[in-house]
Amino acid sequence: MQLERMLKHPVQISAELWRHAWVQIAVVTAVSVATGFVLSRDVPLWVLLGGVGGVMFLALSFFKPEYIAAALLVIHWGNIHDVLIKYHGIPSLVKPMVAILTVVLLARRFLTERPRGLVSDPVIWWMLAYLVAGAIGLWFARSTDTVMKQLIDTAKDCIIAVLIFNLLATRIAFERAIWGLLIVGASLSALTVYQEITRTYDNNYWGFAQSAVRQISTTMDDRARAFGTVNDPNYFGQLLLVLVPLAVWAILNGRTWRGKTSGIAALLLLLSAIGLTFSRGAYLGVVIVLVVYAMYLRLDARYLLILPLIGALLYVAPPEFRARFGTLEEIVPGMTNAGVYNDGSIQGRSVKAEIALTMLADNLIFGVGRGNYRFHYRDYIQEIEGAGSNTERDAHNLYLEVAAEQGVVGFAVFVGLILTVWGRLRVAERLFAATGERRMADLSVAVKVGFLGYLVTSLFLHGAYGYMFWLQVGMAVALVVIAQREATERPTQPVQVAQ
Repeated sequence: MQLERMLKHPVQISAELWRHAWVQIAVVTAVSVATGFVLSRDVPLWVLLGGVGGVMFLALSFFKPEYIAAALLVIHWGNIHDVLIKYHGIPSLVKPMVAILTVVLLARRFLTERPRGLVSDPVIWWMLAYLVAGAIGLWFARSTDTVMKQLIDTAKDCIIAVLIFNLLATRIAFERAIWGLLIVGASLSALTVYQEITRTYDNNYWGFAQSAVRQISTTMDDRARAFGTVNDPNYFGQLLLVLVPLAVWAILNGRTWRGKTSGIAALLLLLSAIGLTFSRGAYLGVVIVLVVYAMYLRLDARYLLILPLIGALLYVAPPEFRARFGTLEEIVPGMTNAGVYNDGSIQGRSVKAEIALTMLADNLIFGVGRGNYRFHYRDYIQEIEGAGSNTERDAHNLYLEVAAEQGVVGFAVFVGLILTVWGRLRVAERLFAATGERRMADLSVAVKVGFLGYLVTSLFLHGAYGYMFWLQVGMAVALVVIAQREATERPTQPVQVAQ
């Protein structure tokens, strides 16, 4: 009962506790001891700040876990924790956040007088089925250690998804998280744009604006491409692409002019940074995302005002951007492919796709085991290029990777999961629309279109940064939970939506 009261009235309980002299003495003593310890030893600044932040983190996790859940989503999406580990030696932020939030969630369920039930959704069963399908590879995979590592990573991502749709289950909390994603996406994009303007490619800006020289086209010299916080420009483009429809949503649904202006700034920065990745898959994804979103908006004349802004970006874009965009004809079916065999990247990916299909045919039911495509790739490439080839490569196609590694069983479960998530987003959209919540209905569409962008770019990328997929799963279910709760709170307006 006391725990229930503390969760509901944290400020009131804190004020009541502070009136006791023993609490004041304990706080002053703890602060004094900590300060003396720091001053008497050569303690790094980040340790001191981390200690203070840790205390605040624990308090906030207990009283306002939705804030920590939103921070977890934002930090994980931007891959910020990995940069802090790699470039600054700061321990992982994600692990303690997941651990504490899991404890808080279970405490709410089992240790309160009126327990809060955990969210139950069809997506959860598909998540469990995908884990089981992947675990089958432990019995026969060439590298069972790799299978186990993949399973642990996926299980962790699934737990994070569960935390998101349990703790970001209110409109206010979810919108805060969306604005957090836009802020981190715009900030990373701004660093990338500044790096391009100043030509300071050798400065990675504390690890948040990484870059490296890569091929642009067969007709132009190689040049620096933006990596952001991940180790590949294509994945950085994918990371930013999913946020593009959210920025458009902010423009159209901002409550104030400041909100709308922030949405415009975020959109322009996101598009600029995506352009600087020179990722053809991301370019194609941007076109599809904007066209699909425009179809949803039914081309209202007001929304066409954004076209001059995009035109201005294209006008000031570096010439390599137009050259790279022109090579889309090499990867889009139905367009001329005269230059396809001049581009080593396209040729290499076609070989990897062919090997993935052959691998699937040879291991039809359960595949070769999660993460094991690259080990079997050596065997197949030697048959094509000769015994001298001894390289390991990834499939560069998420769907072919899943099929080759988990067979038709795992692929069917994966497709079922995708379709279920898509269906849940449609349910959320219809529920919000039926209750007159056009703002949230538009947000559901924005998340759905961003998910579509992720699925399109995954045609050209394997699952190296699979956490992005699972974070979107968590966001999708959170929207459904919010929509269903708000619909049930309006008993005079019954809503029936096909599941």
